[in-house]
Amino acid sequence: MSPISPVFTNISSGIEKYKWKTLMTDPVEQRRAQSIDVLHDMPWINDKAIATALTELKQLDFAPEDLRYLKSMGVEIPFNSGKEAVDFIEKENIRILFDKPAEQGVHAQYDFYKNIITINNAYKNTDDFAVMLAIGEAVLHEAGHAKDKDGYSSIQEELSFLGMNAVAHRAFLKKYGDIFSDSSAPIIQDGVSLYAKLFFDPDPEKKALIQRIRDKYGDLPSGDRLHPPGIIARNAKKNKYTNSLLV
Repeated sequence: MSPISPVFTNISSGIEKYKWKTLMTDPVEQRRAQSIDVLHDMPWINDKAIATALTELKQLDFAPEDLRYLKSMGVEIPFNSGKEAVDFIEKENIRILFDKPAEQGVHAQYDFYKNIITINNAYKNTDDFAVMLAIGEAVLHEAGHAKDKDGYSSIQEELSFLGMNAVAHRAFLKKYGDIFSDSSAPIIQDGVSLYAKLFFDPDPEKKALIQRIRDKYGDLPSGDRLHPPGIIARNAKKNKYTNSLLV
């Protein structure tokens, strides 16, 4: 979502110390228990879903071949691993909270003026591990907007950050198998899973991806100072296709 600045309701910054322990012996639960040291790194975290999302994101490595594929599409991403993104969030003291979104159907957004990433409160108190992973991907996307430090967006900016979501999603699939397939959560079905399919669609013209980007972000400029528009962004704005996007 573009880094808009909605008027939020009163949100507690939640500066309570947070501890989360698990007694389960399932391998997935054991991996989840290897959490970041929130008492040291991010003492404001008091939500299990956000803590899990950041933990999983910090441990995530993107496949080099996926990064090369994005680059062939003219997609430049701001972080080359989940750890880079989480380290940036910690360094910039970015808060991550649940709240009602400014627009219906928005999964997450970054408020430039408040330095807050907001996750749709429909997912607050979730116990669904797949949704927690999707929240991590949403945080990754919004951290990209935060890194720009300008409060504006463009089609190319959104495209680049959605491409980063796609490689992160594929990395989660490689780590946890087909964990997202049974979920009906919009943040998965109409969000992270969808973009992984669209970016890695074998269609060389990427028609479905271009149409999706046009539908959601067609009112934005094709590019900006930090994100010069590539072929996909220009086609999404011009409403036409070239013969091939990949080199």
